[in-house]
Amino acid sequence: MQTSHLHDQWAAPDNNRLTPKQFSLRFPVHIAAKIAALCEMYPHKNRTQIVADLLAAALDDLEKSLPQALGEPIGREDEHIQEEIAHHEGCDYEPLFCLGGPRGRFRYIANRHYDELEREMGNEGASVLYPEIWITESDLKR
Repeated sequence: MQTSHLHDQWAAPDNNRLTPKQFSLRFPVHIAAKIAALCEMYPHKNRTQIVADLLAAALDDLEKSLPQALGEPIGREDEHIQEEIAHHEGCDYEPLFCLGGPRGRFRYIANRHYDELEREMGNEGASVLYPEIWITESDLKR
């Protein structure tokens, strides 16, 4: 989510699930004032929803800005996957790697925590937060 989409999000009905755990935060005065202003502007959204949406937008922006690198290569036994993806995307065969670097690490750790939270809520078979991404050396040069 981008911050430019927050107005649209706050004007729409809410369908977010909350964690069973509560987090307590203290804000600098200038940030608390801005959050209070948003609460007044969007009275149908509570402070938790507004802060959660702001954090979600900031985390999405941060994740997109994290450097990426080549991670683990897809093994020889998985070459059919590499060929299938390369053929499907209409490009020449190029070895595929899992997304690595800070962006890949963030996604991996976020998936692990997401799975733990879902299990705490009784959802044993929840999908992942971030799907696995395969990249090539050419992708890093773009």
